[in-house]
Amino acid sequence: MIGHSCVMARIVSLLLSFALAFSQTLLAADRTLAAEGDYIAQTKTGDKPLAHWQLWHLSNGDYEVVDTSTKNASSVQIFRFDPQFLPIGYTKKFGPISMPQVPNVPTISGRTIPGRTISCQYESKELSCDAESSEGHKSTTSIAAKPPYVFIGEFYDLDFAWFMTGVVRLASRNGAKDGVVNVYAMTDGAKIGDIGLKPDSPMKIVFTGEETAQVMGKTQVVKKYEWGSNDVSVLRVTAQGLVVSLSTRSDPAVGFAMSGYKEYEPWGPTR
Repeated sequence: MIGHSCVMARIVSLLLSFALAFSQTLLAADRTLAAEGDYIAQTKTGDKPLAHWQLWHLSNGDYEVVDTSTKNASSVQIFRFDPQFLPIGYTKKFGPISMPQVPNVPTISGRTIPGRTISCQYESKELSCDAESSEGHKSTTSIAAKPPYVFIGEFYDLDFAWFMTGVVRLASRNGAKDGVVNVYAMTDGAKIGDIGLKPDSPMKIVFTGEETAQVMGKTQVVKKYEWGSNDVSVLRVTAQGLVVSLSTRSDPAVGFAMSGYKEYEPWGPTR
């Protein structure tokens, strides 16, 4: 009986190992790494790395950008795009965060701030968002939305390059020279810990021409767009639709940009 039990145990162990390996193979086959790079801040004193991102091509044709903060690895953003590279969703994950001991600041000193995940889906006529804290509190909200539109929250480390990639793709689709993209912002919900949504100011993106520039390690033609009414933001966009830099018209040397770009397979809109 002992020998039989040992044989059975080995068979079960082998089956479990096979099942685990098979599930990992399916997970790997579900997505392919298309490209990766860094999101940086360009300042007068040099470049500052802000996040590292990976662009995944999913088996259903969609794309997913996983963007991880350089300073805080628990802060992750996920930008989701359809096969035409139009934005279809956004997720923000952060925390929990352990605060240091701060003299004379008892409200946060030594506390652990709960983590939170906020995930939004862009439907044709409705924006819906779910939120869940690390303590288990859940909240769901939605709002009637007029396309084209995007969601935005007051996230201090928002990757503007990938966010604006979605905005420009929406504004310039069908060959439009300029376009308006509606914006819906996150607010506090009716109860503590809940989230809400409200319309925000629309964004008008204007195409201003093309130029040849040294971008992502090679010379290529990029399109230029402008956004804003005061100190206008200038966006430079590759043929794939990726916003590779954002700067103000008054100070082109300061802004945000893509850096360290590596491409592993061709990617971009299917049409």
